[in-house]
Amino acid sequence: MLPALLFGQEELSKQFEKLAQLTDPNQKRFTLLELNDAIEAYWMDNDISTYAATNDYLFFGESENKQVSVLTFGAKTYQGLYQLEWLVKYQDKIYSFSEEFKQNNEHQQTYQPEVLQQEDLYKLVIKSGKNTLFSVTDLITKCKFEEFQDLQTNAGKDSLNQIIQKRLNRLWNDSDMYEDDFQQLKRMRTLLSDDGKVKICTYNIQRESFEQKFYGAVIVKDNNVIVHPLTDTSDKIRSPERSSLTNKKWYGALYIDLIQKATGGKTYYTLIGYKGHDEFMKTRVLDVLQIQNNRPRFGAPIFKNDRVSRQRVVFKYSARATMMLRYDPALKMIVMDNLGPTDPMFRGVYEYYGPDFSYNGYKFTKGVWELQKDIDLRNPKQH
Repeated sequence: MLPALLFGQEELSKQFEKLAQLTDPNQKRFTLLELNDAIEAYWMDNDISTYAATNDYLFFGESENKQVSVLTFGAKTYQGLYQLEWLVKYQDKIYSFSEEFKQNNEHQQTYQPEVLQQEDLYKLVIKSGKNTLFSVTDLITKCKFEEFQDLQTNAGKDSLNQIIQKRLNRLWNDSDMYEDDFQQLKRMRTLLSDDGKVKICTYNIQRESFEQKFYGAVIVKDNNVIVHPLTDTSDKIRSPERSSLTNKKWYGALYIDLIQKATGGKTYYTLIGYKGHDEFMKTRVLDVLQIQNNRPRFGAPIFKNDRVSRQRVVFKYSARATMMLRYDPALKMIVMDNLGPTDPMFRGVYEYYGPDFSYNGYKFTKGVWELQKDIDLRNPKQH
């Protein structure tokens, strides 16, 4: 952070002029972060809007009721890239964010924030000239998500989560926002099905002692939107690979991909999920969602390994290892590392499991995901 003596307007202006003269991209990035810290400190005790009006590098916007203010500044870093720093002030707190995007010739170097107020929701739109660079559906929700990193106790996190869930429910229940992917709410993953009928939002909170708790909703699009909140009961599900579940009894996960398959009049939304980790072990999951009478059902016996069919597949491995699990559109397969123990004596003790440098895959055939063992990812034509 820049020293305290640089928090005056004159000193800040000198730092902006210095930034404009820099040519090294790494120095620019570092200076932008320093300026972010310095401006945050200055803004805590001063009216930034007057200063921004006289500074060619700063752009200021606020809501109609003046409860939410946004400040932006930035610079070109690497060739074709622009780093934009932006800060939000709300209820005497300042939240800082950074974006990096490709800059084409049409972009002007004026990044004007607009804060659009609708009751107690605050949408941010940042434009460069007539081009919209990005938008945030609700600034307060985004800022509240950032507060988790400053909290240590379960009680504090639960209290904050109640505020977030109340705001998210408003966003989820708004039919006009159904197609919004909430891209700027980066701590929540949002997936939309190819047929436009299902939207699923999930996020996690790491509680004390590495406990992971998951939250979210399945939103079904019929004539209107129907929101089904998700209740994580992972610790009460004894046999997750054999259990058919509902949104009220959910094997919680942060879903990172959705693969839609239709067969025999049924539509399956296969979900790739991450369940986090504790001190010794990570867990990932392949699950499947169906919509029956506009209600979500999790699990179906479509994951086939030889003669055994499972409702979902759970992968457990060492917290020190990294597992690949993703859908490969070229292969039309879900591909993954094969997991095994570091020593045969640890078979079944999953904190000693990790990739063994071979790969498996699930291929959708005749209405099921059938396991393909020892696939060669270097030669996709064979598949």
